[in-house]
Amino acid sequence: MMVRQGAVRRGMRFGVRVGVIPAVFWGILFLFVAVAPFGSGPLAVLRPGLIAVVGSLAAGVLLGVVMGAALAVAPQWLVSRGPLRGLLAAGLAGVLFQAEVAVVAVVTDVGYGPTLAAFLATPAVAALAAAHSGDIAGRGRRHPWLWSPGAVRALVDICSEPGSWGSKGRRLLRMMW
Repeated sequence: MMVRQGAVRRGMRFGVRVGVIPAVFWGILFLFVAVAPFGSGPLAVLRPGLIAVVGSLAAGVLLGVVMGAALAVAPQWLVSRGPLRGLLAAGLAGVLFQAEVAVVAVVTDVGYGPTLAAFLATPAVAALAAAHSGDIAGRGRRHPWLWSPGAVRALVDICSEPGSWGSKGRRLLRMMW
């Protein structure tokens, strides 16, 4: 069995991006809802929003880590065939995205509309996972954001290199723009 290096890390990057979308949505929604009714106390109003944001991010990370780990330890004959690899990634993402559906159900007290909307987003997440499965498994480089070291690591690399702080500042500005 061959373990592909970095697949879990790339899977986690994918999962974080998947989890950020509903987290930002819930964060904005509950921020607007929390501004209006301060009669019941700010913590009681903010608790569902915090659960939604943290739960969405956790569901995304869980999805990415499990998918990356599965693609890392999958047999070579499966990973080398795009349709099979895509089916594996789509199946795992579809099943694991139900954690997001559970978060929505808990936060909205099993509201039919939001829970159904989250459930209907499952095929889109599965299709995205299938499309990105080659990069996550390390078989292609079609999506560069999965391969980049990340902003924090790039910042640490720039700051730890020898040279003047002026040149480091210019490199940071070029990195940001």
